[in-house]
Amino acid sequence: MSPDAFSPSKSRNQVHRAAGLQRLPYEIIASIVKHLDIEEIFDLSLCSRHFQYLVREERFCKAIIIAKASYTLEAQEAQQSGLFSRAVRRVAKRRQALSQASPYVVGIVGLADSYEYIHGILCYIHEDRPNRWLRILNLRTSASDEVVVDIPALIREAVPRSAKSRKYKFRVLYHADGITSCLFSFALPNTENWLLIFKAEEQAIVAKIRLESTAKIFVRNNKEYLYFGTHSEEGADGLRNWVLTGFSIGNRSWFPRKMHLADVVGYDIGSTVCFEIIDDYFYGLSNQTDFEIRETDWISYYHCFRFPLGDPDPSNKQIMQKNDSWRRQHAEGPIDDRWGFLKLEKDEASGTINIIESRKEWLAGKSGSRRTYYTTKVHFNEDPEADGDNGPPVVVGDPIYGRSSRPIGHLDKPNNNSERFRSLENVHPGDDSSTTPMFTRSQTHLRSYQRCSSTYLDLVDDTPSEITGSRRLRLRTGHRKSQTVNEIYFWPPEQDSLNLNPFLDKIYKILNPSGYSGGGVTASSDERSLVYTPGEDSNGLKVLVYISFDPAARLVGMLREVSILGEQNMSSIRGETTDMGGCDSKEVITGTSLPPGDVISEAKGKNKAIGDLSRRLLPSYISDSPPIRTTIMPPPEGCRPWAWAEKAMHQYLGLEIFTFAH
Repeated sequence: MSPDAFSPSKSRNQVHRAAGLQRLPYEIIASIVKHLDIEEIFDLSLCSRHFQYLVREERFCKAIIIAKASYTLEAQEAQQSGLFSRAVRRVAKRRQALSQASPYVVGIVGLADSYEYIHGILCYIHEDRPNRWLRILNLRTSASDEVVVDIPALIREAVPRSAKSRKYKFRVLYHADGITSCLFSFALPNTENWLLIFKAEEQAIVAKIRLESTAKIFVRNNKEYLYFGTHSEEGADGLRNWVLTGFSIGNRSWFPRKMHLADVVGYDIGSTVCFEIIDDYFYGLSNQTDFEIRETDWISYYHCFRFPLGDPDPSNKQIMQKNDSWRRQHAEGPIDDRWGFLKLEKDEASGTINIIESRKEWLAGKSGSRRTYYTTKVHFNEDPEADGDNGPPVVVGDPIYGRSSRPIGHLDKPNNNSERFRSLENVHPGDDSSTTPMFTRSQTHLRSYQRCSSTYLDLVDDTPSEITGSRRLRLRTGHRKSQTVNEIYFWPPEQDSLNLNPFLDKIYKILNPSGYSGGGVTASSDERSLVYTPGEDSNGLKVLVYISFDPAARLVGMLREVSILGEQNMSSIRGETTDMGGCDSKEVITGTSLPPGDVISEAKGKNKAIGDLSRRLLPSYISDSPPIRTTIMPPPEGCRPWAWAEKAMHQYLGLEIFTFAH
């Protein structure tokens, strides 16, 4: 970023009359800003009115967005509207809200028999026999209408002979760029499985295909191409492999050749394998490289590949080299696979693709385990002649993990003697066995990590021990800056049992509605929101709870209330010495619990009390926006309509949705 890009339009005399840092020339401020992240720039702007131009002056903010958040949704919207200052404030507030477990919106948005939440789009099925509807609500754009698909009418048009079957199964697999993919199964008398691909807003069936197998089926697509895969092909070793089938949406044609992924080991999507479409490539990732279980020292690598969407030919497939895909080594200790997850994520600043993996490990033979979040940059060597079998290079620096010291040295024959060390910025140590309060796997219903804010997010059941037969779900985040100790926050804050706050009680009832404690908790999240169901009622109907960290999120009819910030946990063991994921150990200084009473939260020394609970106007950045309506095109000539737009279900439920401005 050049200093000229940061020159604000107001007079410099105002700054020169100020004292201290405010007297620095804009060129110096621009140089300082280059070394700050967006949250720090936002905090600096709050220090003095003289620094308000940092988040208000459009030319200055445009340079910030381009340099530090050019691959965000906020940047895309700013390119169209020209409101880069709004984008800077929105990115900073979103990241801070997530890191401190302080959401902007909470409410119940629907009732469903099943649902999927994909990139901000809520697809949920609601049944009222003989009727059955698929409802599609864009929560990312805060749409006031949702698309409703009449499922029986859709399947009659897609597979006419299925009308003779009275029983069938229908579930959503994926939704992106207005294209929905669903799995439809019926028996007549033998079971048939169909993949239906359609654009509901255009009432157009894009494609349909009868499936040979539905084992671990997944779908990924963008506007131009769609791929689906199944774990169904039997290899020469008798083990199943993944196979991909591609479709050109523009040409309405299937690719003649399938892509056979015999070298992709693992079958649990989100845990051992991951598939994504990013930009113009299909990416595949596995954290395993073979089926062999090694009992002595070994080195683990990721297997990551990509190929261009328009040409799924094996000759075009690129594979990460070993020296770029190192994962871990045997000496780091055993892994508790129940806690792990694996994903590919695009960096909001640079646009690079990163591997994000969470592992719970017993590090260096210790008796206690730790959850750690690892980041590995995806890199493909463009030189086809490069040797991809090179071992990992030795990296200069302090070793994170040493060789195994157990008494099996005569069996210890490592695959590669080279030591590998991780950069501190790519290792985020999380909870260990000394973290209090401690939550078991069965109490942790969502586990996610957002590198953009260096934060892990859990949805935990924090029911007091004296209460049985019910859940108390709360958000829990762990955030750190650089290599500092995690700051842990809970939301909503703890209630004072002697002085219950009525409004805080409302929030708890939204997160934990009565009558929906049956079944299990399911949840899905992204970098700005999450949707979960706390359970189901006696009829199997689930309630959908929506929580957003986006300050621009808005839903029709929502009510503004006072700020309720995340409550920082200060009850961990004082003076704990922790192993920072193999990095230098640090002393954890702890405090006491936050004071009860009318204080809703304490964060970094700032108390937020409940004040007047009367209804207030919404903030300007969400109150002036017109309702986002959905237009449904008429069906093709001779076809009966099977989709329409109507008000989102939450507008009919009559339940309260709250927004918090902080």
